[in-house]
Amino acid sequence: MKEETAVAEKRGREEEQKNTVKVFKALQPDATVSEGLAWIRANTKISLSDEEIRAILREK
Repeated sequence: MKEETAVAEKRGREEEQKNTVKVFKALQPDATVSEGLAWIRANTKISLSDEEIRAILREK
């Protein structure tokens, strides 16, 4: 049961982090992927990989 809770919490954190990236993208639509990645790394504690962040920033 503890394992299931831990997995659910991890999934929740990942979704929250993905949403943070999406909010940045919505607020800064003209920012390049490199600018977005640099800002996110400098101003947040997101544990997503650079590739995951880039993929979200590239989404239309």
